[in-house]
Amino acid sequence: METIDLHVHSCYSDGSFTPEELVTLALHTGLSAFALTDHDSIDGIDEAIQAAENQALEVIPGIEFSTRWEKRDIHILGYYIDHHAKSFKDKLQEFLDARDTRNLRMCERIREYTGFPITIEALVDAFPDAVITRAHMAAWLVDKGYVPSRPVAFEQYLDEHAPCFVSKTEVTPTDAIKLILSHGGIPVLAHPLLYKLSEEKLHLLLRELTEAGLMGIEAVYVLNKGQDETYVCSLAKQYHLLITGGSDFHGKNKPDIALGTGLSNNLSIPYKLLTLLKAARIPR
Repeated sequence: METIDLHVHSCYSDGSFTPEELVTLALHTGLSAFALTDHDSIDGIDEAIQAAENQALEVIPGIEFSTRWEKRDIHILGYYIDHHAKSFKDKLQEFLDARDTRNLRMCERIREYTGFPITIEALVDAFPDAVITRAHMAAWLVDKGYVPSRPVAFEQYLDEHAPCFVSKTEVTPTDAIKLILSHGGIPVLAHPLLYKLSEEKLHLLLRELTEAGLMGIEAVYVLNKGQDETYVCSLAKQYHLLITGGSDFHGKNKPDIALGTGLSNNLSIPYKLLTLLKAARIPR
């Protein structure tokens, strides 16, 4: 069976592999296709597509938008976006500018609260090709010996209820969906069970997002347990959504998760899901 992975991160967000290294790994793993879905970044897409040229491997241009809904982080995946469109790049830059301001404020809070000499300049020096996120702050704190592990860094300083956390400028899931749709893409709700929403809230979210144009939901996911996949597939059926799947691969930043196969080979994502995704694309 041909297999794929529709949720993959590179060093252009919070993964550790370059796009070219991801292509090499995907070929070695035997994948037929993968989607590069960096957080709020499209910078690695062309590099990955070029690396896969003349190879038996499809690279799907994608993105994972970080958004806010009722004081929770909600992630929206976008597939087959026109990532060369100036209008898309301009709007994405608006999101990034807001995040840069947030990163500056978080670094300031960490310095004031702990005395640790963290700065944006230090983070950029340490991670020169990355879009800086809280994951990079945590990695920097670990590398400098200020905390023993990334989970500790988040728990003590960076998590939503920790003292150094700064809320994002509120880009909503609807904002992301509309931007994806307006540039030929397919918007998908990422890992819906990770948000720990009550059933009532999850249905409220899905009603709101499907009204905005949501087209899919990530039902096959690396952290699924028990009947999780069956449950999310039932939601897909109820809301007439496509099903996607992914490992959420981050390389060394999530070392237990393998590209395409997840945790201890708990994933096998069939190519037919990509066939259905392709069929749903709206010609522009």
